[in-house]
Amino acid sequence: MNGEVPPLFSGKTDWLIMIGLLRVSLVAWVAHNYMQPVGFSGASTVRIFTEPPQNLVFTGAQPQPLTVVGKTGAATIEWGTDGRIRIASSTCPCKTCVNMGWTDSSSLVCVPNGIIVEPAADTGSKVDAVTR
Repeated sequence: MNGEVPPLFSGKTDWLIMIGLLRVSLVAWVAHNYMQPVGFSGASTVRIFTEPPQNLVFTGAQPQPLTVVGKTGAATIEWGTDGRIRIASSTCPCKTCVNMGWTDSSSLVCVPNGIIVEPAADTGSKVDAVTR
């Protein structure tokens, strides 16, 4: 061996592959950050489960923040004007649930406090699938 290392990305094909991957990554990034989910405009129903057992169901946005009591204390849940929801404050030690921020489709969970906030879109009675 003469100790020479071949240059990285030396051929035309290497550069074309890198440019292609860069384009695909850019399109995926734009789609992820700027495209809105089709057919969903926020949660119409929100279910809140707490420990000790207390199951709450709300339809539509609430005008004022809601305070629910969990294992470690109170948590405040807020509705946004655009149908999104968040846990604004909690007495849990790590505040991961608060740092999750606003959501319109995914569940918010506060494990130490035993609180689950589950938004659900109103899908009506449309048939999802048919099997035979």
